[in-house]
Amino acid sequence: MSRSLPAVLARHSRRYPLLEARDIYKLIHQGAFGPGHIISSVASARRALATECRLQNADCRMQNGGDEDSLEPIDPENKLVRVNLRPLLGQGGSADTEWLIGAMVESARRVKGDPKLMKRRLAAAVRWCRTNLPGEAAGLERIAGQAEESGYPAYHHSSAYARAYRPAYRVVLSDCLKRRALGRDERAGRMRRAVGAAGR
Repeated sequence: MSRSLPAVLARHSRRYPLLEARDIYKLIHQGAFGPGHIISSVASARRALATECRLQNADCRMQNGGDEDSLEPIDPENKLVRVNLRPLLGQGGSADTEWLIGAMVESARRVKGDPKLMKRRLAAAVRWCRTNLPGEAAGLERIAGQAEESGYPAYHHSSAYARAYRPAYRVVLSDCLKRRALGRDERAGRMRRAVGAAGR
């Protein structure tokens, strides 16, 4: 089921109250361009994920004390989602992530990105910010203009967001995630239910 961009932005601003213009840009970029910019090869994706999982394995709760959702929608059509690593690791401490690597690689292959879509969504996000996060509207508008001139590169999270929430996730297509999780153990069953919930 699709949702509006304002609904996605509102969800993330509630969940992450320190969200800044740079984080909104990153959210929209991931929803338009997917994970392709971080995947140069299957081997490198596997190494990077293994390293991050080791770092996150000892800390499966967010710094602010709240539990993380397994999945978070990042685009209005619910085509792409963030898979948060800490809940995944918390389900068993040593999660099988090979299915996630496969989902990442397939998602990077299938999602090509659309600069025109990115421009439209950024403009909509600026309008949303003017009403809901007025302190970030001018910053997002400035970032959008600079990014358009540079071909919409990927940005890192803001330092405030990174310190507060320690983001650890991977971006994948939700339909790819459903297929890759199909038929696996109870963990996969929970993941399938989370995919469904993210679409409502």
